[in-house]
Amino acid sequence: MQEVLAGELERRCGNPGCGEPVPKPRRLYCSYECAKKAANIREDEQHSRLSSKTCRDCNEDKPIADYRPPRSPRCLPCLQAKRQRDYEKRGGKEYIYGHNLRQYGLTVDEYQARLAAQDGRCAICGDEPPSGKRLNVDHNHETGVTRDLLCRWCNYALGNAKDDPARLRAMAEYLERHQADVPAE
Repeated sequence: MQEVLAGELERRCGNPGCGEPVPKPRRLYCSYECAKKAANIREDEQHSRLSSKTCRDCNEDKPIADYRPPRSPRCLPCLQAKRQRDYEKRGGKEYIYGHNLRQYGLTVDEYQARLAAQDGRCAICGDEPPSGKRLNVDHNHETGVTRDLLCRWCNYALGNAKDDPARLRAMAEYLERHQADVPAE
């Protein structure tokens, strides 16, 4: 009987979208993430009752529809301008490029060396990337080991084939089998 009562008295997370049991007494939420989500929900509800508010940057009173999310202290044009300034301050396109390479364990110099070793061409099809585009870093999804640089389409093909050589061979055989199906022009 006590077990049944204990189960009924067990405190549940205060986040409306969760409902998990709270692990420690005197806590309202099961995790920090749920507490943050619940705070955002409350703040959104408070702001949804407003018809307008003043932007922190331009000091103009604007309709609440000009704020996304409604709890944002900046209107959309000011928010976009701030994001652009921050992006440029960090180095813009080159910063993002270097940051993305780090997830593969490469530096910009290492990428450039690989690119030079491949003569700027895809390691599979031999095509050069379109003007203004870069080759993708191919990697083994199980081990994380980087392989070569590939064009977008060859990289997608490997990914969609789940890096399975047997699947790729079967795809090639399928295409060869149906090559006669193509009408002559």
